[in-house]
Amino acid sequence: MSALEYRGLVQHPSIESYFDPASSKAETDFAFAKGLNYAGHTLMVPEKFSYQVLPHYNDRYVLFNQGEGYDILSNVCLHRQAKLLDGNGRTRHIVCRLHCWGYDNHGQLKGAPHFEHKPAGKLKKEALNSWHGLLFRGRVPNMDLTALGLDTYINFDDYFFAGMETTQYHFNWKSFAEIYLENYHVFSMHPGLRQFVKPADLTWEFGADYSVQKVGLADDLLKATTPNYRHFQDNLVQRFGNEMPRYGAIWCYIYPNIMIEWYPEVLVISTVYPRGARQCTNHVEFYYPRSCLNKESGYFTAHKKAYMETAVEDEEACLLLEQGREALYLAGEEEYGPIESFLEAGVAEFYCYLSR
Repeated sequence: MSALEYRGLVQHPSIESYFDPASSKAETDFAFAKGLNYAGHTLMVPEKFSYQVLPHYNDRYVLFNQGEGYDILSNVCLHRQAKLLDGNGRTRHIVCRLHCWGYDNHGQLKGAPHFEHKPAGKLKKEALNSWHGLLFRGRVPNMDLTALGLDTYINFDDYFFAGMETTQYHFNWKSFAEIYLENYHVFSMHPGLRQFVKPADLTWEFGADYSVQKVGLADDLLKATTPNYRHFQDNLVQRFGNEMPRYGAIWCYIYPNIMIEWYPEVLVISTVYPRGARQCTNHVEFYYPRSCLNKESGYFTAHKKAYMETAVEDEEACLLLEQGREALYLAGEEEYGPIESFLEAGVAEFYCYLSR
């Protein structure tokens, strides 16, 4: 029986799993062990020997372009466990600032000053697997972009990595996923977004590894909206003229925690990570096309402001879930409502993933 066939029999996560540390850890350990593990994008390290320290791994690892492939390398010195690199750059030689232990770009220890006999050692290294430029530890998504009609949208050709934003949230990571995976709340919680897209003009696609929402672009982008979306929509109209895109947004969720988003001329990758039962962190990466950045920089600035406006509203929605569920948790009660079969279909699929 497919997930779609047993949506009506979906098993909701327990209220306890949103708040109890032990229950939450057991659930997330299992879900993340079975799901896909995103490390970074090739565009973060576009040149041979370029690197990017990865904040979503708490700077534990650094992404390296080795020329012949991509690795993640330990960012912790073998000597006294000092942090090795910050930010991004390009190097073939890694030198610990604390005691000057030196490594090559493959992590091989090359020097240990003042040691009569140089110790043997090598930083932990792991080769990554590429899927449309996204780099994964272990397997890649079982997701055919061409068959899904996404190959012209989720396409990073001629794009570049424009930077990232990191936000800490005070709610369970599942709440973030639930809000992301439904369009029901767009009508009530997003005054700007609901004028930019048509929330009911929605197409779903599901697979064992993913959920996809394609949302139509609004018919009238000149009607009243929020200031941020007004600025973005004015730029959009100026950019595209009479040849407007079919969609306003495409949101792909790859289980357990990876989001790939398309907006006209913009690609976004974000990943949400549990930080215990009641906190999570979201890392958002922005990718823009090289060909039009200089002449259209205002468009991308306007998009990011609109995007961040919606992110703030999503945080509010998640906190409403957290507050209501906390009241149930403190009362020792389990309570669940029905899932709307169309607008909340992605939530049902996410619950099915967790129960599998």
